Amino acid sequence: MRPVDCVGALIRDERQRVYVHRRTASRRLLPGIWDIVGGHLEDGETPEQALAREVEEETGWRVRDIVATVTDWEWEYKGRVRRELDYLVTVDGDLSQPRLEDGKHDASAWVGPDDLELLMVNRTDGDRRLRDIVAHAVRTRFTERLRLVPIAGPDQVLPGHAADLERLHADAWVAEWYAGTWSTEESVRRAAEYQARWEANGVSKWIAYQRSTGELVGRGGMERWAPDDDLAVSIAELLDDGGEWMADRLELGWALRSEFRGRGLASEIGRAGVKHAFESLGARSVIALTERHNTASRAVMERLGMKYAGEIRTEGLLEGRTGVHPDAPFAVYAIRAAVQPGRATVQPGRATVQPGRA
Repeated sequence: MRPVDCVGALIRDERQRVYVHRRTASRRLLPGIWDIVGGHLEDGETPEQALAREVEEETGWRVRDIVATVTDWEWEYKGRVRRELDYLVTVDGDLSQPRLEDGKHDASAWVGPDDLELLMVNRTDGDRRLRDIVAHAVRTRFTERLRLVPIAGPDQVLPGHAADLERLHADAWVAEWYAGTWSTEESVRRAAEYQARWEANGVSKWIAYQRSTGELVGRGGMERWAPDDDLAVSIAELLDDGGEWMADRLELGWALRSEFRGRGLASEIGRAGVKHAFESLGARSVIALTERHNTASRAVMERLGMKYAGEIRTEGLLEGRTGVHPDAPFAVYAIRAAVQPGRATVQPGRATVQPGRA
């Protein structure tokens, strides 16, 4: 593998937005595009040393912690190939007052879920990889014990999660509730579908890893249902909430490997999902549903503060019988944004571009 040429810093604020700045039109390399903080290694520097130097030079902030390595990738510009490591970092400093390098950057912005296409402005080569890296960082979440990463399929830049999905669904407990294991081919297909839904719907499932060990724990998060889905219509009628849930149609779910059950980790994923729905997506209501006899998942829903709304019937498992049946009873639970303590009142919106400050 070639030596590391460049490093990038994915700096997030309290709303999980990523900081970017615009390269001046006079720059030789990639003029006029929006970029993350970073640059080339100097002689004798490690990637971590270069990262700290670039952050301070380009913003005035200081790296406090390298939270995770997001990606290790190569890109080419005018015939020269560069290898880049991008890190998710926390910094010390006034995040409202970046100090831009004079002559190098002329504006800054914080990019959230609705602002990702800013990374494509003036991108004449159509390369979407940096945009996808920023999207990955915007969508990643951390809980006390878990790193929650948006599931991705085979990709040029980001590590895909097909192998971890196959391993997860090989677990006996997961296979029991999801009607069997997933083959390699199905896992690849499903991973690509999760990634496509992140792009199309702004939300989908995370893959969950233990922060302390990196071990695969499970998956979970939100899905947005289609407005004309018959099941969505049935749930909206059951809830009878004046259209609150139907406005966003978000469903919360999770699946954990057997060895991680009974530790409160499903609740940890669920709380992260609910917080994401209400604080990042501005949703008003979230549901979860499971087969009537899945008492473990129903207990998690109740611990999350979700209220039982009733039952619907759809394809699923029947207690005491094998196979999937067309009319299995599902318990539906719901939670409204108004009951969330300390919920953010700021709704997601467009990135505010700040002029440069020397």
